[in-house]
Amino acid sequence: MNKPRVIVIGGGIIGATIAANLTVQGLQVSLLEKETVGGNGATKFSGALFRLYDPDREIARLARTSIELMENSLVGKAFAQSLRRCGILYACEKSQFNDDSISRCITQYSDDLYPMRLVSQDVASDISHGCYSKENVRTLLYEAKGGFGDIRKAARDLSHLVQSYGNLVLENTQVDEIGSTPTGVFARCGDYHLQADYLVLAAGAWSRQLVKHLPIETRSIPLASLSTARESPLPIIDTQTGTHIIPLNGGFYQAGSKIRASASEPESLRYATELIIPDILERLSGSKLMHIPTDVVSVLKGFDSYTADGRPIIDFVDEYQRCMGIAGFCGIGYKIALAVAERVKNTLLSEATKGSLPDTQMAGIFSASRFPSQEGVP
Repeated sequence: MNKPRVIVIGGGIIGATIAANLTVQGLQVSLLEKETVGGNGATKFSGALFRLYDPDREIARLARTSIELMENSLVGKAFAQSLRRCGILYACEKSQFNDDSISRCITQYSDDLYPMRLVSQDVASDISHGCYSKENVRTLLYEAKGGFGDIRKAARDLSHLVQSYGNLVLENTQVDEIGSTPTGVFARCGDYHLQADYLVLAAGAWSRQLVKHLPIETRSIPLASLSTARESPLPIIDTQTGTHIIPLNGGFYQAGSKIRASASEPESLRYATELIIPDILERLSGSKLMHIPTDVVSVLKGFDSYTADGRPIIDFVDEYQRCMGIAGFCGIGYKIALAVAERVKNTLLSEATKGSLPDTQMAGIFSASRFPSQEGVP
């Protein structure tokens, strides 16, 4: 039996990981990117935080799968080269819900492969070189093998893996239309029609330009690069103040804002810099990280596609089950990319052989149809 031909649209971290994972299975893959691989969309601006814990157990499960794949798969090992395992500190409001959620995650997933533990304020201050203030009263989770990654390098490296198997990677290629029939799919680029057996739409926030009924919207994720007198050796997430810092070395780090805008596509987003900078400084101040406006070097206009419930869509989006829509990563695509790519591979290979689909997809956890209306998110 001939291996299926697959078109993957989108050269961000999700599309590149999916394309590489299908490639090493011997599938004929064509990866199409409207700009440059790793240099567009959410991947272009992402700080690429990597941590396992998530209040959503299904997201935590995907992150754990990604961690295991970095140890035992070819694509995972290539992906892992982009990850800086400097540790990551997660701080959240002290509550019974948060304490129970984190303790349950530690019990389920912490091991020698990926250790996780609760730490005191003193320990948090020590491991962050004083960037986490002992005055902050939080529940503190330390993931020693988490960290952050060079997400753009990862996407480029994985696209090179696709090419090394003799497969096609087309950059600066605009896809104008996609379609499916009972026997195959096409992607139209200008007057040219590329044919295949299956198509994976991983174009992030632009996905609705090709599949208008996808229940996603685009939301901004503003970041700022700041100079700092005190460098942290690891990322710190403080959910109580709604900020995070990602070390950049050389006396700089990135920090996040909660000033968000939404739109149907990235080109329609509006970034209110006059609000974003004060918001970032105020949130950092709440975490006892003091800055003045002149510390801000630049504001990064990040964004991603979002769903109403915070879970991605990993599902067929056409009547013939030939086109998969992979979108709605809500800013966490880097940490679950490998698990998503594995799910896509299993789904396509099961469909091609008429086997059984993965249980979680059958249950609708990541299906597009879990939303009552497919006209968009509220």
